[in-house]
Amino acid sequence: MEVYEFEKSLLTRLQETSDVLCARGIALPASEVRTEWANYVEMAIEPTGWQAQWRIPRVMCEELSLKFPTLVVGTVEQVLFDELKAILVVEAVQDDDVHMPERQVVALEELWPLKEQENDALNVDRTADCLDRLRFFYQHVWMPWDNDEDDDGSDWAEKNLYDRVKFYYDVKKRVMSKRLVSHVMALLAEANYVQKKRELLEMEVDEEDENDSEGEVEHENKRANKLVELHLRLNVIKNEMKILEDPTLRDAFEKVRFGSPDEKQSSEEASIVVHTGTLDQHINYLTTAKSIVGSSKTVRICDSLQGALDKCAASNELYLPPGKHPIKFLEYLNGGGLLKAVTSVRFVNACQAGQLQQLVKDAAMICSKDDDSVLLNVDGDYCFENVMLDCVNVRTGVLVKQGNVTFRNCYLMGDAESSTKQGIVVFGNSRITLQNCVLKDFSTGIYANENCQICLKDSVILECTRGVEILSGGNVRFQSSEVRNCKSYGVLLEVDDLNTSQDSEQTRQVCNDYNEIGRSELSFEGSCSFRDNGKANFIISKTGSAKFNNSCFVEQATPSNVSNRICNNESDRAFETVPDGHLIDYKGQLDNVGKLLWGGNQTNGNGFDHNDISTASSTDNDGTDLYSTVNDRSECTTTSGTSSCSAAFETSAVIEIEESVIEID
Repeated sequence: MEVYEFEKSLLTRLQETSDVLCARGIALPASEVRTEWANYVEMAIEPTGWQAQWRIPRVMCEELSLKFPTLVVGTVEQVLFDELKAILVVEAVQDDDVHMPERQVVALEELWPLKEQENDALNVDRTADCLDRLRFFYQHVWMPWDNDEDDDGSDWAEKNLYDRVKFYYDVKKRVMSKRLVSHVMALLAEANYVQKKRELLEMEVDEEDENDSEGEVEHENKRANKLVELHLRLNVIKNEMKILEDPTLRDAFEKVRFGSPDEKQSSEEASIVVHTGTLDQHINYLTTAKSIVGSSKTVRICDSLQGALDKCAASNELYLPPGKHPIKFLEYLNGGGLLKAVTSVRFVNACQAGQLQQLVKDAAMICSKDDDSVLLNVDGDYCFENVMLDCVNVRTGVLVKQGNVTFRNCYLMGDAESSTKQGIVVFGNSRITLQNCVLKDFSTGIYANENCQICLKDSVILECTRGVEILSGGNVRFQSSEVRNCKSYGVLLEVDDLNTSQDSEQTRQVCNDYNEIGRSELSFEGSCSFRDNGKANFIISKTGSAKFNNSCFVEQATPSNVSNRICNNESDRAFETVPDGHLIDYKGQLDNVGKLLWGGNQTNGNGFDHNDISTASSTDNDGTDLYSTVNDRSECTTTSGTSSCSAAFETSAVIEIEESVIEID
């Protein structure tokens, strides 16, 4: 079953939102914005009877201990207009091991109407477009701190709308540098996550009856402290975002926060990180490092891994001593670089002996300073060696966008209590090799998208919910490796067709002996072991899971397909005819839109800055038309293009989502 998707330019987005908030021609304070949307939704949406896909947010999956992403299909029984919510009658769940109440109250922005409806008389096209406008506004324009703004009689739309939409455009179209875009997207994702977490805690407080027992009071105090902590973090993000929304202050912020790109080292240099210690300890450590690095290479001594990452080029070699290395690094590693610990720790041997925890003090442990989305991003060839990656505070350990990535003697440690954390997430056309590595305590140890190649050599995956999850078109080779003690399945493989008779309605095959699988996607060499996995060692399922892994909390968009864009109004058609390299001839059209929306008084008196438009080229660094449409598949909470259910949906409850590229939860 396909879901509705839209391709709209940023100008269209601006006009659509202003049509809702500025329709009455009066000043609209922040406290009345939601009411205005409720009035619009009540006029535009079908009140009942339409089928939709519900994409459960990550924070709710964490609260309910569900796998993320989890998709649900059902019928809307009633729309609660004032609350911008709907009562959904659940008909099928992506994971057939998940059981939930038949009726769920869900936010409208989390619903995606299906194109195929049981009742053809419903105007689902208009309903889908209405939800698309609502979703775009609350995911990308409205900020969590807007709820707490004091109304001073000012018009929220005039004060914020123009700047917010233009800022969204700047982020999506890479007007800013790559590192600043990564930082902005991480802040926005964290802000939305913190807000949803705060709302859930506030709901718990409201629902509980007063109880004076000592245990209950202590629990309430902990919850109150958590609420204060979330509120303070949101204020910090708010202040930083206020700076980033202003193009002038944004440049100054980038120089202060990241330094000048000219400060990056040349590719011939290596960085050696040192910790505080005695002179003898330093001598011994540097002597060992010298035997690895060599005596002729130019090196830089850094007092922290964070400092080394900030100063070195992505392709440099980094050497670490044993100890804890907290980082907050949002750029991408690539260029054939190396991150290696100067240590003799052997993680697989320690795992086999049950002594992993004892090795922590002797290992070089890389962890996140904050509750980040991703610990490390890789978009090219790179190698990790002898390091321990502590992923407790992040949602994804290593995100591999492309390239050949090698892990040698590495230990990735997750959180046994989490149902959403993932160790390594691999995008298409990437090759990943894990040699003598250990992955432990993740919801999914390795998540491989289509066209990925994974090789596990002498490695161990243990005590995850699912050890390895491979989507259709992926390939995994096991060489003397082990997957054991996983709560659910050792290996989950999504395929387009099962090796069953043509008339069979079977949608899953369960297998415990890898010699009986007979699938080209999985190959086995040497002495492999798959044992003590909760439900089965292997499960092969007819295509149903997302073909793009939206499990990473923040992901970035690919350039939209300009040639296939949909022109929705006159402003779109005007830009459709803009010749490459001649955007300056059309610069007045942008300001005309602002005048149309606010009668010449554009937000804060600012129009689109024509100085930002290059007369030599109308493309960004990726060669993308700066004023092309933004594909709304990149605005989905779970990043989908097309969604489909298998023929035997009632029994298998599996859903397929085609490739798309961004997630801002």
